[in-house]
Amino acid sequence: MSATGSTPEPRTAESGRGLVRRTPRQVSVARLAESGHVPRRGLGQNFLIDDNIIRVILAQLEGRPEDVVVEVGAGMGVLTRALVAVAGHVHAFEIDPSLVDSLHVSLAQPEGGLPPNLTLHLTDVLAADLEGLEPKPTLCASNLPYSIAAPFLAEAVWRLPTVRRYVVMVQREVAERLVAPSGSKTYGSLSAWMRLHTTLRNARPLSRTIFRPVPRVDSTLLTLERTAVDPLVECRPWFVRGVIDAAFGSRRKTWVNAMAAAGGLSKEALTAAGAEAGLKPGLRAEQLEPKEYVALARELLARGWTPPVPRTPLGRPD
Repeated sequence: MSATGSTPEPRTAESGRGLVRRTPRQVSVARLAESGHVPRRGLGQNFLIDDNIIRVILAQLEGRPEDVVVEVGAGMGVLTRALVAVAGHVHAFEIDPSLVDSLHVSLAQPEGGLPPNLTLHLTDVLAADLEGLEPKPTLCASNLPYSIAAPFLAEAVWRLPTVRRYVVMVQREVAERLVAPSGSKTYGSLSAWMRLHTTLRNARPLSRTIFRPVPRVDSTLLTLERTAVDPLVECRPWFVRGVIDAAFGSRRKTWVNAMAAAGGLSKEALTAAGAEAGLKPGLRAEQLEPKEYVALARELLARGWTPPVPRTPLGRPD
């Protein structure tokens, strides 16, 4: 994809010296002010206003004209407009009904109406039928609302198997959790789950000034590439996620003790399953590699272990 045509020409304004050309950032800030919209902290709204970052996103996306992009948190449509200009189709999600009019103005074609290659989903993406999206998404590019970044990505990696790359802006602490290596302080159930589906390609720190309102936390632009997924993870995702969640149920306990506390099997049975999977019973959850959780899940599945419902908004067992 190219950034060409991603944003409209900066508008001009009257001044004492005549017409003054406004930068794309000034246009975005003005559009936000003109809309009268008050960003809702409860929805994690911090709107992107910087065209330079949009060009970086498009470059990292490495899309093709036939690609279908899913965007979460369309906001004022700044990124949406750029994606529509270069993608075959865009699925843009926005939960805030007060932004509908602004989005229609921002994305309107000269002849009126929304672009034909845009589907605007005015709903909560965490409650949406992602598997039913048509055409099927192949890329994801989003300024993810802080409040849903982690749960959305945890859902998307298995519910959108056709997405090969994610270029997303997230809170720095969330970014660290998403890509943390085993043994680190930030490695947790989310880290293990994400690393079973993706690998980190690039992480770029972002200035707070590219958002309005300016957030109180730092952000990171992450590029995640989909990797080959183990067949068990593909066929029984909630079982594998349940194993990971149970093992991380108490970080101060060994994985055996944590999973025994979750119920289903005794410590002895769990130790035996772990031995077959090549796991030492004295290790803690944060010391296990993602692939070791898959090996453990395979043994537990054979023994009829039932996982607790995963800790996700759409948590549902197999």
